[in-house]
Amino acid sequence: MSWDPITRIVGNLGIYTKIDFDNREVVECKSTSSIFRGYSVFMKGKDPRDSHFITSRICGICGDNHATCSCYAQQMAYGIAPPPLAEWIVNLGEAAEYIFDHCIFQDNLVFVDFCEQLVRETNPSLLERAEQTPAPNAEIHGFRTIADIMRSFNPFTGETYKEALQMSRLTREMFCLMEGRHVHPSTLYPGGVGTVATPQLFTDYLVRLMRFMDWIKKAVPMNDDVFDFFYEALPGYEEVGRRRVLLGCWGAFNDPAVCDYKYENMADWGRGMFVTPGVVVDGELITTSLVDINLGIRILLGPQAHRGLVAPDP
Repeated sequence: MSWDPITRIVGNLGIYTKIDFDNREVVECKSTSSIFRGYSVFMKGKDPRDSHFITSRICGICGDNHATCSCYAQQMAYGIAPPPLAEWIVNLGEAAEYIFDHCIFQDNLVFVDFCEQLVRETNPSLLERAEQTPAPNAEIHGFRTIADIMRSFNPFTGETYKEALQMSRLTREMFCLMEGRHVHPSTLYPGGVGTVATPQLFTDYLVRLMRFMDWIKKAVPMNDDVFDFFYEALPGYEEVGRRRVLLGCWGAFNDPAVCDYKYENMADWGRGMFVTPGVVVDGELITTSLVDINLGIRILLGPQAHRGLVAPDP
């Protein structure tokens, strides 16, 4: 069975499977993205000082991440480090971006798979059970039954769905306070930021963050109630998505007290990140060194692909 395109991502997702229906087992599953963006091609010959403004355009959702990584790479290339306050502003912008991404993904995309409208069409008996199942955390989130929560997930009409859109707007505002514009930041530069740091700026950010945290305190118990219900009502559901564990993280949120952007010190300032890097293979932590991770990357583009070229320094 194949599903292509799945349009919840930028660039379309294709899922190709081989399924053993007699044994109810997915024997093979592969995902592909059919779009070629070509940024590695048309960046050639451009002034590197413009690279973060150009590379942010690779995505209309997470452009900030590309711009930030470009500035990191430029700072390493130029042998410079931003002032500590500028680094904290970048971190706050990235944090707002992370919260925005999670809100859009979890509450406006993932929850659609568990909404009343979809479950009614695909598994009506499950919805009937949800109608009769009290929500354990009703006193926190305000929904009496599991089905009430599922109705709130309905796209464009559900209470939670619409509220999540408002919350994601808050996180965009937080981002714009730090980096000027979302999704393509206008105040990011190698060596610093163009944001004017004032007490009012950080207060405006904090007010929005606290409003979002109040909502999270309601949303998490709502997640727990729905997912616990699915695990209990559909035995074996916890096995969905289980596969070999291969995880890689390049880290996030540099600590200005540790990070000097020098390659020879990259393993140290990588481990000093507030989200530390690492590679996990089959449950075993292989390395936490950014240098090891960098040297282990392979470029698989163009006629040299079969040679497995090692990536250059950032």
